[in-house]
Amino acid sequence: MLNKKDLTRQNIIENLSKGICKVIFRKITDGRFRSMTCTLNNEYVPTKFEGGVKQVKQSIQEDLDLLPVFDIIRNDWRSFRIQTVQLFYTSEDLQENKEITQKKLKQKKEQEENENSDK
Repeated sequence: MLNKKDLTRQNIIENLSKGICKVIFRKITDGRFRSMTCTLNNEYVPTKFEGGVKQVKQSIQEDLDLLPVFDIIRNDWRSFRIQTVQLFYTSEDLQENKEITQKKLKQKKEQEENENSDK
């Protein structure tokens, strides 16, 4: 997870270009928090949207606070403002969390199987 001091536009773009990340930010319109799983890596963008990554990277300097990204869950382009980012999870963070979750699920399943075999 990027620390508050590391939440720079450059760090965010670099991480989004590497893979899938999760950003939690406050919406300007209503002040509510929003979570978005997103990327700027063509590998994770459907073919029909691939041209958008190139366009986004070329236009990134137009508004230094607004960052367009591909939302993996909504399967479309969205954006957020850098200044509103509260938390930013890198692809490494998400992979580590996935591995921990899988390990816990495996342990729970084994425990349930042991309990059922004892009956």
